Amino acid sequence: MPTPSEQVRNAERGVRSGEWAARTDTPRRSVFGNYRADGAPVSDPASSENRNPRAGLETGAPLQASIDLAIARSFLHRFLAKAYEDHTPEGWAWLCDATTHDSLRTATAVIATSRQSTAMQADSLMDSLHKLSAALSRDAATRFHDSYLATFGHAARGSCPLNEIEYGDLKADPLFQPHRLADLAAFYRAFGLEVAEDAGERHDHICLELEFLCVLAAKEAYALEHQLDGEQLAQCRDAQRKFLREHLGRWTPAFTRRLAAATHEPTLRALAEFTRAFIESECVRFGVTPGSEDLLLRPVDDAAERMCDSCGITNLPPGALATA
Repeated sequence: MPTPSEQVRNAERGVRSGEWAARTDTPRRSVFGNYRADGAPVSDPASSENRNPRAGLETGAPLQASIDLAIARSFLHRFLAKAYEDHTPEGWAWLCDATTHDSLRTATAVIATSRQSTAMQADSLMDSLHKLSAALSRDAATRFHDSYLATFGHAARGSCPLNEIEYGDLKADPLFQPHRLADLAAFYRAFGLEVAEDAGERHDHICLELEFLCVLAAKEAYALEHQLDGEQLAQCRDAQRKFLREHLGRWTPAFTRRLAAATHEPTLRALAEFTRAFIESECVRFGVTPGSEDLLLRPVDDAAERMCDSCGITNLPPGALATA
């Protein structure tokens, strides 16, 4: 009988080119242009001298269970990143594809039944999964897209922004926003990741932050499966913990609360609930306190807005690419 991680991989095989498929010969498209599908550095394959039979056992879980969990977490981060992108017919078809739903259910079940999940967290995650699965359908594409544009607007700053630095302490340092962007860039560079030229979003866009944790979870699975040095694995897990504490876990509760309140469209509301349940489970897993759902939006800085206007991205629909 295949393991849960093999079920996720098998369910993804055959999905159209360019979408996520774990450990296939064709790398998937990523907002990080130099990231390979299995999370391994392209020029640094695992070698026997780097293998350590004790790597990955510090969680107390059996090795295969740890691998399954890392792959499941990687898939859910990637699924959510795709869900929040500005949609194309191909992207929507992938989200609604039966094989994608199989992977989604399998991955969520692996996380809900893991050792670190409480009964309340598991119930919340599975309940929100059922709502999302029921709402995702090919027939809902136009309705969802219209609601997406109405909710997020045609600029980075609306009532429910998709960008982290729009959320924060009203009395924070004036350099709060540039410091946040610089810190995100440093996280990405630390793991040798370069934002693809066609990404079209700022470093703090929710798609990039979700994609980054997808990459780190995939790297964790790779390190476990290939029994790499335990220090490398510890660094990867520590980076996930810090990124959740300082970035994605800090503002996602407020974002998802605003999103659920801003729309009556079933799929978008279900997406908000599932995102909140999953990110909260991630925070608990890494011992991080999630940010407040009441986190306010920062006042608009007119000077910064004018400076951002020069790049052309701010005034485009979410996920759209700037053109000359």
